[in-house]
Amino acid sequence: MLDSCVPHGYGLPIPAGAGEGLRAAAMVHADALAPSPKDDCQRVLQALRSGTILRDEHPLEAEATMKLLRVHLADVPLDILETACRAYCNAPGRRFFPRSAGELRAFINPLLHQRKARASYLMRLAEQADREDARAAELAADPVRPGDIAKILAEARLSHRMAAMIDPRPAV
Repeated sequence: MLDSCVPHGYGLPIPAGAGEGLRAAAMVHADALAPSPKDDCQRVLQALRSGTILRDEHPLEAEATMKLLRVHLADVPLDILETACRAYCNAPGRRFFPRSAGELRAFINPLLHQRKARASYLMRLAEQADREDARAAELAADPVRPGDIAKILAEARLSHRMAAMIDPRPAV
């Protein structure tokens, strides 16, 4: 439902009172951007190593490569790292174990961007919902009565024809 609520009015209106829920959803998405724990990152990279072609390298070089990958991917959430590693393994062509984080970033960055954009979008929807709720409360607190319309039109010096276009009810 939230995907059909767009800030430019091309979709469904945001339900009244949805601001708090939207804000909570935005926070969940923002919290999901937390980096993965070091041990989990190591586990995922070990699985990637098992699923790719290994280069002929010295064990110390392999250990250094793994450590560099862990350091350079320390900001990546675990679920995004897992998804990116699966995508890397399943991409067409021969896949060697990456020697730099940049090879994986091609798969990671779109997912990170999507999550950040979703959190931002939900926060904007929450702000819009709050503005709409405040405006609805303002209108409910000071409703326009039929006589008020005639007074406003007179103050604005609008013609009777213009008044009829704005309010088709006969003036009292």
